[in-house]
Parts: sequence; structure tokens; C-alpha cells
Amino acid sequence: MLRTTFAEGLLFYTAIWLAVIVFLWLRELRRARRAEWELTKGKLFNCNYCHHTFIVKEMKNVARCPRCNAMCILRKRRP
Repeated sequence: MLRTTFAEGLLFYTAIWLAVIVFLWLRELRRARRAEWELTKGKLFNCNYCHHTFIVKEMKNVARCPRCNAMCILRKRRP
């Protein structure tokens, strides 16, 4: 059996917990960055029938409203 003092054991225990917390934090940062949405004017749709505003992930000119299932066309806006 290994002989350690109480201080060495406490230091080892704290270092292990710190490493676990840093690992989980870095994993969460990577996961959040991968699933992040970027909102631009070209991806924001507004339904003309139910006036529901929604975000479309793929850049298309036509999308279906998630609330009423109507076809929504993206119109180009003047700057």
C-alpha cells in the first residue's frame, strides 16, 4: 500500500476533481459551439398567414411555417 500524508491525499483528490471539471467545461464549450445558431436577415422568415417568425437553418428561398404549415417565400429587402 502507498504511504501518503493527509495533505498529499487531499492535494491528489483536489487535482483529480479540478481535471474532471476542466474536461467537462471544455466538452460543453465544444458542444455549444457546434450547435450554435447564427442569425442573419437571410435566415429569418415571417409567415404571412399566422404572422409567426421562425429561423431556417438551410439557406433557401422557400420554407414551410412550423405553426400553420404554409409556404413562406423569402423576399429580398432593400438596404
